[in-house]
Amino acid sequence: MGTIRNSKGQMRVIETILASFIIVFALSFVNILAITPTSPKYEVTDLEKMGYSVLHDLDQHGLLARFVYTKEWNNIKTALRVTLPLDVYFNMTIYNLNYAKVNDDTIFYGDPETFTTSKNIASVTYGLIGCPKRNETTDSYEAMYDPRILILQLARG
Repeated sequence: MGTIRNSKGQMRVIETILASFIIVFALSFVNILAITPTSPKYEVTDLEKMGYSVLHDLDQHGLLARFVYTKEWNNIKTALRVTLPLDVYFNMTIYNLNYAKVNDDTIFYGDPETFTTSKNIASVTYGLIGCPKRNETTDSYEAMYDPRILILQLARG
C-alpha cells in the first residue's frame, strides 16, 4: 500500500514539471513571434541622437571642419555613409551665416522618395565656428572665423 501512494505523488511532481516546461516554452515562443510597434516619437528621437553623435564624432576627429572648409563634399558623404547604419538615409545641406547654401554638390544617400514619403524624418542642426589656417611665413596656425551651419536630415529606409 505504501508504494502506491508514493508513486502517485511522484507522478504529480512530474506532471507539474512538464506543465511548467510547456508554459515556459509557449511564452517564449509567443515572445519571439510578437512584433512590437515602433513609436514615431522614439524613432525621430533616436535618429536625432544618432545624427548629432555622428557629426560630433567627426568634428572631434577634426574631419568635419576640414571637409567643410575645403569643400570635400564626397569625403563628407563617404564619412557619413561609413558611420551611419545602412538603413539610415541622409541629406545634408551646409549654409553660411546669411543662410546662403555653401555646398554646390548634393550630400545625399538613399532613395530620394524616402524623404518625401516618410513620416519620421529627423533633422539635426550642427554649427562649425571655423577652422585653423596655417600661416606659411611663421609656420603657425591662425584661427579662421567663418561659421557654417550644417543641417542633416535622417530617415530610415
